[in-house]
Amino acid sequence: MGRTYVSQLRDGDAVETVLQVRRVAVQNYRSRDGAFLRLRLGDRTGEIEARMWDFNWEKQCAPAVGDLISVVGQVTTYQDTLELHIHDYAAVPWEEADPGDYLPVTPRDRTELLAEVRAAVATVQNPHLSALLNSFFSDEAWVTAFSTAPAAKINHHAYIGGLLEHTANLVRAVPVLVQNYPQADRDLLLAGVILHDVGKIEEYTWDRFIGVSDRGRLLGHIVLGVEAVSRRMDAIPGFPQDLRDRLLHIIVSHHGRYEWQSPKRPKFLEACLVHHLDLLDGEANKFLPTPASPQEGWEWVDRLERWVWRGPSSGT
Repeated sequence: MGRTYVSQLRDGDAVETVLQVRRVAVQNYRSRDGAFLRLRLGDRTGEIEARMWDFNWEKQCAPAVGDLISVVGQVTTYQDTLELHIHDYAAVPWEEADPGDYLPVTPRDRTELLAEVRAAVATVQNPHLSALLNSFFSDEAWVTAFSTAPAAKINHHAYIGGLLEHTANLVRAVPVLVQNYPQADRDLLLAGVILHDVGKIEEYTWDRFIGVSDRGRLLGHIVLGVEAVSRRMDAIPGFPQDLRDRLLHIIVSHHGRYEWQSPKRPKFLEACLVHHLDLLDGEANKFLPTPASPQEGWEWVDRLERWVWRGPSSGT
């Protein structure tokens, strides 16, 4: 069976390929007896709604979220959106698949993004912050996780490498902010943007699909980030208490508002700047084409509660 990706599907295509189940529902017909299977299927290039009509839920077993299934069907268009009508499907063991085919991945070059962040780390002059950052970036297992982790399950940068991409975007903005606000401590600001979301490495899972870990559900990435950074600080002799408190405050305040699960609101300039940088990059990402929605054009975005134009400006 040839590999056909979701991004390659076109109206009228006959399809025989392997896709991952992202959502599952068995729905009864309103006007007649019987039920149909409603799925959201995807791979690393995007997702597509799928239907299997006349699904017999008493005799057929619906797949589970995260499963791989080989599907035979036909692509059609419904309300200006592509939809896959499934004629038949069968389970496919994960051992026979390449996970990289099914998880969305940042379109950016992760090697270049990591090099950019490492170059910024090398410019930090404060010896304690330099030692702290280098303790992370000299840990190859941590670097691998940092370069692979998503920044969210749904909200923004919700794909493999999303955390690295988000962090690099913030790092790139630091020189401009320091130029505009020379009162800001550049090293503290840089450490804050690099470490503000490190707890997401433990908050999320990304094996068969992007999910939330048990620790992520119980504690969240802010608490997990404070834990991770505190452990590294504890291993650095003579790390100043005031510097420790200020950096940890940046982490606990970076969501900015109590209703956004921020334990504290920003209380000094660098914390304010990290919060607004984080918010800006997260919000802007919602308007960009993503691995799950790579096509340009109008798209309804649930988390924004509006239609959004994804793509270059029309000039109007």
